[in-house]
Amino acid sequence: MAVYHLCPNILYLASYSKYGSAALSGDILFTGCQDHTPASSSLFIREDIDLLELYHVIEDSLLDYQHIEVQRNSLFNDLYNGRGLDKLLQTAYKYINNPIVLCDSSYAVLASFPEVVDNVNLEIRNHRLSLKSMFSQNMENNKITDRIYHSIYPFATKVDDYPYDWIFQSVRIKRAVVGYLCIRCIERDYTDSDLDLVHSLTQMISIQLQKDDSYRNPQGIKYDMFLKELVSRRFQEEEAIKTQLSLLGVKPCRYYYLITCGFNNSSNKLMAYHYYLQQLSSIFSNSITGIFGSRFTTLVSGPTMESLTAQQESRLETFLTMNHMIATVSYLFDKLKDSSAYFSQCNNLLSQRLCTYNEKPVLFYSDYYLNHLVDSIANKEFAAASIHPSIKFMKQYDETHNTKYLHSLEIFFNKNRNAKAAADALFIHKSTLFYRLDKMKELFAIHLDDSDALFSYEYSLKLLKITSEQ
Repeated sequence: MAVYHLCPNILYLASYSKYGSAALSGDILFTGCQDHTPASSSLFIREDIDLLELYHVIEDSLLDYQHIEVQRNSLFNDLYNGRGLDKLLQTAYKYINNPIVLCDSSYAVLASFPEVVDNVNLEIRNHRLSLKSMFSQNMENNKITDRIYHSIYPFATKVDDYPYDWIFQSVRIKRAVVGYLCIRCIERDYTDSDLDLVHSLTQMISIQLQKDDSYRNPQGIKYDMFLKELVSRRFQEEEAIKTQLSLLGVKPCRYYYLITCGFNNSSNKLMAYHYYLQQLSSIFSNSITGIFGSRFTTLVSGPTMESLTAQQESRLETFLTMNHMIATVSYLFDKLKDSSAYFSQCNNLLSQRLCTYNEKPVLFYSDYYLNHLVDSIANKEFAAASIHPSIKFMKQYDETHNTKYLHSLEIFFNKNRNAKAAADALFIHKSTLFYRLDKMKELFAIHLDDSDALFSYEYSLKLLKITSEQ
């Protein structure tokens, strides 16, 4: 049987009822196949579709594709010729016809077109235009930030109190989210081709960011030198340190604290260091950040005994998560000349926790001070010997007799020695808890009416937990 070879690189549309049994070789799309299946080399649609209508649909799709390719080429020319972020956004705006804003992972604005003017959602933080905490919290509450972090494609969504759609997409370098694109659909509704163009735009922004030097910070060297001299105890007079800090643009307030950030893996550092420095300065007002190896240390001064506000902690967590980093926060202190000890708090904790899995990216020294103290003791047997004997014998008794005295006592302390709350947590009656406490007195000679003994028991329980984890 003769086989008719059709012209290559052409898609033919054909009705199966007319040409399905013909001996044809080429790129064919059959319609109306019903229960029949053409040769494996052919495409087919089981429904009966008008061929002319199908032709027009395909033609429209090809024209849309060509149109998007023209737009992509325009963006690529801007990227290739080194015209920068602003020009990339300006060109994209011609096609999308809606305002475009590029933010980094600390919610600061890197670029926009047209120039963004929004006193409701934006504010100046450390000389940078940033989202107000109210709007960034809105994004957190509506899981928009989470979607930006987990999605590699653009998505449209609604934002509370706004009648129009918003388009978001992450800007990534390898696996890290270094920023995101935000488009407000206030001039026209978005189309699927807009989403395709946004996806291409973010890829080109990623390339531009990697070669962009716009994040250079002229104060960086001065910050590094000051912080390194500060933590090396090179300053002697408190007032002299405050004067130097003031010259760097930070107003010395009543209290200080340090934050040290590091990458979960050294290979996660993708951008120039100044990119990360600038984002940290956006999160913490009245601060300076220096580079210590591959870590960043930020000195913050404030008037109250609160270290991170809820908004700062939320912004910091977003920044750290997107950039695959963790941070440690020192205790508050009031003398700058004591900074060295608090710098050690951050660095020792960071070194320890980088080797382990952490559910939260922000770690407070106040939650790990006892771990640090135990790690600082050269003789580990000495640390173990400081566990109160009643607690040690209680642990041995539980293991031998399959009882839970130690757990009950721990819950009692965790509930601030409130018998009712402890009993509820243990799912027992309060009288049952009192019976257990009486048995502990009888078996292990504990004294629940002695404040010093109570402190020793609680310390011993925490120390047991730390030594079991090591």
